[in-house]
Amino acid sequence: MANLFKEGSIGKAILATLAGGAIIFAAIAAPNAVQALTPLINKGHRRVNRRSLERAVKRLKNKRLIEFAVKNGKTVLQITEQGKKRLREFDFETMTLNVSTKWNGKWTVILFDIPEDKKNARDAFRRKISQIGCFPYHKSVFVHPSNCSDEIDFITELFHISRNVIHFQTESLGNQEYRPRKFFNLL
Repeated sequence: MANLFKEGSIGKAILATLAGGAIIFAAIAAPNAVQALTPLINKGHRRVNRRSLERAVKRLKNKRLIEFAVKNGKTVLQITEQGKKRLREFDFETMTLNVSTKWNGKWTVILFDIPEDKKNARDAFRRKISQIGCFPYHKSVFVHPSNCSDEIDFITELFHISRNVIHFQTESLGNQEYRPRKFFNLL
């Protein structure tokens, strides 16, 4: 069976579509789901045939990544919390942090003290936060000029190191602030 979650897959497109909001149906039937999803999926992706879409919806439902629910007397197809988590995992590889053109003057400071028995997680965390655009202020201190709390929380949860990482926002980085300002072109 083809991997449902490889880059550009139908499953990823369905999850991304549902992450934008639930889709309303007249009845709980997969064909109705496919009928409503087809124009949304085809809009931004290669043409997807109905049978492939039906199989993808069924697999996502069986994996509990999407669900049918009744809200205000209407049946909706929506992404589950587990589906949202899986969607974030898709974006993990390409995740980056942007620097706003209108910076609010606050830095996100990321501090970590990850024990030696979690060395692989520590190294992977350090690589990932560097890769997404954080500045290495010191060996276990990184900074970024945006509020990246959600991204940091997601990464620490993924690496199982949430207890070893803290982050907060501050307006000053002290007498070494010129280094990250230069790095992020905020001089």
